[in-house]
Amino acid sequence: MATDDDDELVKATMYSSATCAWSTPVTLDNGCESYVQHRRDAHNSEYHRFYYTPYVQPRRVALVADEIYFTLRWGNAIVKYNWVKNCISMIKPPPHNSYNIALMLMEDNSLGFACIEDSSLYLWSRKVNSEGAAEWVQCRVIELKTMIPAADPDDKAYVVGSAEGVGVIFVSTGVGLFTIKLNSGQIKKVEEPEVYFSVLPYMSFYTPDCGTSSSLARPRTH
Repeated sequence: MATDDDDELVKATMYSSATCAWSTPVTLDNGCESYVQHRRDAHNSEYHRFYYTPYVQPRRVALVADEIYFTLRWGNAIVKYNWVKNCISMIKPPPHNSYNIALMLMEDNSLGFACIEDSSLYLWSRKVNSEGAAEWVQCRVIELKTMIPAADPDDKAYVVGSAEGVGVIFVSTGVGLFTIKLNSGQIKKVEEPEVYFSVLPYMSFYTPDCGTSSSLARPRTH
């Protein structure tokens, strides 16, 4: 998924290793009412000179079943791409005032949204209500003021990522990069202070087969 600089439209396509080809690109354009409203709100904001073009954010996405979720630069609007149906749509994020957020897969396989406001970590989950409509539900608020150290009174904490499937949130402050385990509340410093935007942790490694046949391999002598 990317934003085309020529027409400023968000487009998505998927590569198939089976066919060795890309799918027909789909476009988020003026036919989507929520997208039109997003462009209108961005244009009317005080930052419209910088954020009017709906660039796809270069941060980690969330994969929930057959859907991949991205965010756009202004307002953290969420774009949903269904790679099976090859269709694209847009949903509003939960109410927030933070630029630094993280999308994640929740334990119940729903879409999660995390952000920090006023030293509190807010967690939201997108669930289907009794009428069959999806809505955001605030599932947890964690006070961080006494949990994560700050470099000075003006230092702020920012959400910069999550570890999929293990309930871990990455938070950056002027003291360093920290992980928060949601089930236990355990805090751990994992890196020194840097400018972090989107943390993508390595959960496992795969060594590809280089095509060397075992019958051709020769024993090594010492």
